[in-house]
Amino acid sequence: MRAAAPTAVALLLLACSPGPRDPAPAPHAAPAPSAAALAAPPPAPPCARHGTGPAPAPLDPTHAGSGVALAGLGGRTLAFIADEDDAALHTVDLDARSAIARTPLAGRPAQVIVLGDGRVVASLRDRGLLEVLEPVDAAAPLARRCLVPVASEPVGLAMTPDRATLLVASRWGHALTSFATVDLRPLGELPLARDPSAVVASADGQRAFVSHAVGGRISVVALGEGGAPTEARELSTDGVEWRFRPLLSKKFMSSAFPPDPPRPPAPAPSASARRAAFAPSGGAPVVSRVERRGSQGFALARAPSGAVFAPIALVDPGPETRGSGGYGGARAQTVIEHIAVVDAKGGRADVPPVSSSLGTLGCQLPRAAAIEPGEEVLLVTCLGRDEVIAYDARAQIPGQPPQVGSVRDRELFRARVGAGPTAIAVDSARRRAVVFSRFDGELTILPAARDPGPTEYRAPSKEPAGELPVIVLPRASRLDELRAEGQRLFHAAGDRRTAFDGRACASCHPDGRDDALTWSTPEGPRQTPMLMGRLDGTAPYGWEGDKKDLEGHFARTLSRLGGSGLRPDERDALFAYLRGMAPPGEATALAAEERAVTVTPPPAARGGAAASAARGAAAASAAARADLVARGDALFHSSKAGCSNCHLGDELTTDGARHDVRSATRFDAARAFETPSLRFVGRSAPYYHDGRYPTLLALVEGVDGTMGHTAHLSADDRRALVTYLESL
Repeated sequence: MRAAAPTAVALLLLACSPGPRDPAPAPHAAPAPSAAALAAPPPAPPCARHGTGPAPAPLDPTHAGSGVALAGLGGRTLAFIADEDDAALHTVDLDARSAIARTPLAGRPAQVIVLGDGRVVASLRDRGLLEVLEPVDAAAPLARRCLVPVASEPVGLAMTPDRATLLVASRWGHALTSFATVDLRPLGELPLARDPSAVVASADGQRAFVSHAVGGRISVVALGEGGAPTEARELSTDGVEWRFRPLLSKKFMSSAFPPDPPRPPAPAPSASARRAAFAPSGGAPVVSRVERRGSQGFALARAPSGAVFAPIALVDPGPETRGSGGYGGARAQTVIEHIAVVDAKGGRADVPPVSSSLGTLGCQLPRAAAIEPGEEVLLVTCLGRDEVIAYDARAQIPGQPPQVGSVRDRELFRARVGAGPTAIAVDSARRRAVVFSRFDGELTILPAARDPGPTEYRAPSKEPAGELPVIVLPRASRLDELRAEGQRLFHAAGDRRTAFDGRACASCHPDGRDDALTWSTPEGPRQTPMLMGRLDGTAPYGWEGDKKDLEGHFARTLSRLGGSGLRPDERDALFAYLRGMAPPGEATALAAEERAVTVTPPPAARGGAAASAARGAAAASAAARADLVARGDALFHSSKAGCSNCHLGDELTTDGARHDVRSATRFDAARAFETPSLRFVGRSAPYYHDGRYPTLLALVEGVDGTMGHTAHLSADDRRALVTYLESL
């Protein structure tokens, strides 16, 4: 279990406390209020709804956020679109099929949600803020009510079924934070494993389900009284693939693999036992059993039964040896599409064994999901393929034996949409779905039903015939042409120019980061490095440091992956896109007009011994962490520890040299390795060239005498050193 930590809550409480430069209260008594002032109603809290007229009513029965949020107002259906590339929120009248307003935001929104009283909340992933807005007129920009500090890079949003609690998943800050929706008062915060992404509350409001972009896990978080997160446990989304030899004759098969003799009925097996024992019907024998790692956990959708569907990718990084598998050594499908299902109580995640995949046609980069509750149709957006795939959400029931071995058997139809589909929402009353395609800046409306209407058959699935309605958003800003082309290339799943099996760059480097996996390569097992912020000033490249420039390293990478290659102009566009990636910011860098609307606790929360104690604890925690960082900085740069002998400069990048730190194993072709950059090292576990250390503390304690000196450090000193590294 993980205990609660005060990071974002501390930031909020500290922001509300008087600072050393705040003016002292006037020594004289305040004048008595007038009779008119006494008769006037008290002002509304800054985050509260100010209007008294009709307000938009949220249409999502699961109260989950997305890049698209639907609401009803005056007989019209409105869509609010979080446009990250435009740093704006668009209002669209779906019935008139027209964009009617654009609201500039204080940052780049990841998701948006409509609260029960019609206010709209956007998670600003680059600012560490929530922006609370209120529609004042359907055809006008939304009015900003307040800004709320939260843990770094807020992405996923959800409400509890009673609409009283807002849940926020912060990816860079790896935390789940809850707020009271009435005034955005913080209720609690819980640290989670790295890269939490989507969040949805259970139907009874007692727990939250959180997906993780990497790491093959779903966190099930208990929600205490008032909606505060109290503890988390993790469910694995790792799976198994059965591989068969399809060309052998039936006669040979029957002689080589005779059927088992009849056995008496056995008790119902566990989920893990079912995965191990399952083989598809038809008697085809298993040639090999491949353990696959769950990845690309960006989406969740809750079904009417309470079960939670998690579209994922299953990855085969290869064996922990050298020369085959994984990173281009073997010509097998490395990344395959799949769907994990978590039962309503969060007791387990069912990941049925896979017996076949769609290869390059599979949904390798799932980014959003929604369920049409009436017919139980699961709709998943597939980045890179620019498709939405509809699945039968009733085909997999948690707690019962798997009935299919491939998500292909659950497909209902596919629909082509604009480039970069990153968000989807369902209007169940009209059996339609609304998809936001971020790269093209447009909405597509498509049917959300088992039978989408007139269809024509196109392998591998049905596609709705005719053109789907499209609404182009009026953007005021967008990526420049070069970076926009790089953005498309980076996410081009199914494109054999990058890899023989259609892997995209984003398959191993989601959002320019790393997949937390160690891959089998011809040189030995190698951990995926982060790209964001590490391209410039870190030459030479590769764990062996044998490529002096980025162009040479990139060419070798595509060759290893069996890709046909990119043109020089395409390569330059890809590099421009990667160089434009920036780490998420914090809520501390506020302009004057933003600080004026930054939320403060309501008066009742500011007074009293308990509130004073909470602010004192938050201040003490922040001061203690600052002291640890300073202490760790001094230790890192001390001659006795020796860390700064190789990690140089203010940004601790690299000395550009190779060192034999006695880390090579019998699987490694080389003995010396290039010094890696330490930029954002706290967000890139596991560690070492082969990912052998799961945490920074394990690394610090495991490398004494080979990579610096740490044995002389006390436990408190090692903790300070780790805290400093996490701050980079």
